Amino acid sequence: GGVCCSVGLMSSGDPTARRRKGTTDEDEGMDAAQAPTRPLLDGDAPKDSSDYDYGAAGAQQASSSGPRPASSWSQRVASKPVNMLIFFTMANILLYLDRGAIASAGVNGSLDTRSCLPDASCELRNNTCVPIDPGADIKCTMEGSPAHGFQGDFHLDGAHDGWLQSMFLVGLLVASPLFAFAAKSKDNIRLCGLGLALWSVSVICCGFTFDFWSLALCRTFVGIGEAALITIVPNFIDTCAPPKQKTKWLAVFCVAIPSGTALGYAYGGFVAWLLPWRFAFFIEGLLMLPLMSFAFMVPITSLAYWPKHKGGGGGSSAATGVTGPSSVFRTLGVAFRDMRLILSNKVYCLGAVGYCLYSAMMGVYAYWGPKAGQAMYPDVAKYGSADSVFGLVTVLSGIVGTMLGGYLLDRAGVSVSASLLLCASMTMVGCVVMMVTLFFCHTVEGFILAFTIGLILIFSIQGPINIVAMWTTPYILRPFACALYTVSIHVFGDVPSAPIAGMIHDKWYAKFNKSHDKAYSDNLAWRHTLQLATFVGVLSVIFWMIGYVWQLCSPTKVEGEDDSDDPDRIGQYQTIEDSTHV
Repeated sequence: GGVCCSVGLMSSGDPTARRRKGTTDEDEGMDAAQAPTRPLLDGDAPKDSSDYDYGAAGAQQASSSGPRPASSWSQRVASKPVNMLIFFTMANILLYLDRGAIASAGVNGSLDTRSCLPDASCELRNNTCVPIDPGADIKCTMEGSPAHGFQGDFHLDGAHDGWLQSMFLVGLLVASPLFAFAAKSKDNIRLCGLGLALWSVSVICCGFTFDFWSLALCRTFVGIGEAALITIVPNFIDTCAPPKQKTKWLAVFCVAIPSGTALGYAYGGFVAWLLPWRFAFFIEGLLMLPLMSFAFMVPITSLAYWPKHKGGGGGSSAATGVTGPSSVFRTLGVAFRDMRLILSNKVYCLGAVGYCLYSAMMGVYAYWGPKAGQAMYPDVAKYGSADSVFGLVTVLSGIVGTMLGGYLLDRAGVSVSASLLLCASMTMVGCVVMMVTLFFCHTVEGFILAFTIGLILIFSIQGPINIVAMWTTPYILRPFACALYTVSIHVFGDVPSAPIAGMIHDKWYAKFNKSHDKAYSDNLAWRHTLQLATFVGVLSVIFWMIGYVWQLCSPTKVEGEDDSDDPDRIGQYQTIEDSTHV
């Protein structure tokens, strides 16, 4: 849940506007409402503040020049920020519906796992279990399922199936900084429309794929298209939402993550039940077309409440007059200096390592969960399907868990040490519940109950872990700190964990299949695979507890707007030079 929002928050750039220490409104030549948003780096400030028209200033200019007539219905709808929030949330739900659909047991499918019982006297013939001896009076039954979904059609093993998720995340990570850079000088809504258009075309192309490589290529471009939305929307919320409702707006946008994924599980299973699995991708792409068209019909210049970029984005080259290779090397030098400063905080690093291990565990559950649930509990069919059951459990656990984590942190007092302790304790208890479920629970009802409790506890760390990332670095470097967290959890977490889990499952399956039938071997293989993934999540607790102890023994307070009690410091920001003395 928090991963997506973190990508957007770190990539979109500018935090809430602040003034330099020791300056006044008169010195800046404008009132506080007209102050430009402070850039990420000290040297990146534009020479002339008139390069930007931000929020309140843009609204004042619009009102002073008279109301602008809305030229189309789309501009009339977009004239209210809350309507744009609804638009972005609907698009985000579709993005995560696709993530859930490709992981669903219906669309993802499986290889042929059918076996006949009793196996010594029965065999599979013409898709039917019959006695080996035609004259024997034996009742044969079938377990498992035939090859279906793209895994069955393309004959994919677990490793190749898992790599499809990794290729999607590679496209997402590569494109996020590119869209974020373009957003500095280009129409943000048009960029969003461009990303959604690429997403729609790529998703539809997934339905025409014919092997692993063609599907992997299409999934990579799906990730590239999704990057546009998640890099632009959090900045829109931070800039355009009412000051007292920014957290609520961001929560509304992020609720699409568990709810969209859960809907995708159910949607994939339902479509695959009615139609060939390829139609799940065709329908998704068509559903996005109206939202994509809306984005192209709303020029950002028509929205008085949205920041308009008049210049080239106020980059370091524009500020210093340095161009060419020198500007590139200067930018890289500043980036490495900032990275060194961020990584010098040991609590930050320990939190990042723990978060990578946690993300590796969650990546396995997110991608393989429905398929593993169907293999471990075939009687889940009496409640619909593994996709619908797992989807409902995910959406309820995600919403309740995220709210529970925020409530507990507020009750304990928001701090780095409290956040680390909450992350460690909730993850540990949640992993214990999951382990007990996988070892001892053999009924689908017990699994659903225990699994829901475990996921609620595990999902509750989303808010606290972001506090660790933000409050262990100077305010001016917090977007960059979030960037490092986000890249790390994908590169070292859920990107490699899905294919590795697939390979491990295949190894266990081959081992158990020597002495058991296919269906029972698949059951045991998934139980052992998920147990190993849960143990990786337990390792994250160790690093978070070390960080908690370190923070208690040698606390480091980073001054910022969030934790400053001095009213004279409100509206100020900390320079890189100041932060080195904290």
